[in-house]
Amino acid sequence: MDGDLAGHSVRSSALYLDRVEGIIRRNIVPSLGSRALGDLNRLRVQEWASKLSATQSPWSVRKIVNVLSGALQLAVDDDRLVAKPASRLKLPKVSKVQKRYLTHVQVRELAEAVDERATGHGLIVLVLAYCGLRWGELAGLTVDDIDIDRRRLEVRHTMIEINGYFQAPTPKDYEERSIPIPPFVAGLLADALRGRSGTDPVFTGQRSIGALRNRAFRRGAFDAAAESIGLSGLTPHELRHTCASLAVSAGANIKALQRMLGHSSAKETLDTYSDLFDEDLDSVADALDLAASRANVGKMWATPSGMFLRKPDAPVNSARTLGRSTVPPGRFELPPLPPEGSALSPELRGPGSISRVAAS
Repeated sequence: MDGDLAGHSVRSSALYLDRVEGIIRRNIVPSLGSRALGDLNRLRVQEWASKLSATQSPWSVRKIVNVLSGALQLAVDDDRLVAKPASRLKLPKVSKVQKRYLTHVQVRELAEAVDERATGHGLIVLVLAYCGLRWGELAGLTVDDIDIDRRRLEVRHTMIEINGYFQAPTPKDYEERSIPIPPFVAGLLADALRGRSGTDPVFTGQRSIGALRNRAFRRGAFDAAAESIGLSGLTPHELRHTCASLAVSAGANIKALQRMLGHSSAKETLDTYSDLFDEDLDSVADALDLAASRANVGKMWATPSGMFLRKPDAPVNSARTLGRSTVPPGRFELPPLPPEGSALSPELRGPGSISRVAAS
């Protein structure tokens, strides 16, 4: 176990260093690389940081500045600089990013649009949106990891790209998991994997047999497909968010969702997707009202006008639905997707769970 942890730590460090080297190469060296260390002062560093905002998001600006700040702190520690010129900079404020959640219909449309540009890759959209995988976990899937009979997808390893090469570290304990596959996705996977060897990657590039790279998928099909259906700027990772949204809409309990997404705790899941549960407040009140009325509690408490706010036997509308989607034409034959608010899998539903509205 100690060896596994050490190996994971080494690979994580290598991935971090690869990202830092990329920031230095792309964002620091072109503007500041030719300057002598002693020529760097707070004004010059502030001007450089301000120019970054023209092409980078506030979050990216802060990451880039932190890399430079760490390097300059080493210069201070080595007495090469008297003070760190990257201190007390005015940086753009990072606002909370609103997550984008797709509906079942949008997932279907995106899958169709991707498949039109890269035959067979529409299935990637469905696996991401209904199984909640990270990209590295998707890239690391082999045929042996898919159990069609049990409708289970096993996350046993992941793929990370370092210096242009794939490495396959072992997932953390809570990331290694068994994920239920909705029946219609399992059927499509069965067709796609028929006749394939157990060690073959499930998803490969259009012209390669190796693991599929995120950048290749986005450039080859995903970005253009998303734009064509009015979802410009969508990323594959947002399909993981979509999975969480659709699962909550279907009534998944928080512990099942935590296990499905590979989070370390239910708290992490709640912190990440707290906005998904806002509408549940109304649903809880409606459900409590219905239960109380069935127990005749309301008869003891009439309104000032002598009328109840709702008849005891009136139905409670705690969720909207968009209805069933139609089967798309052409080569990518999707069966009807489950309607909004329907369960993805029995394993995800908790006792007495309350469905909510999927964000649209």
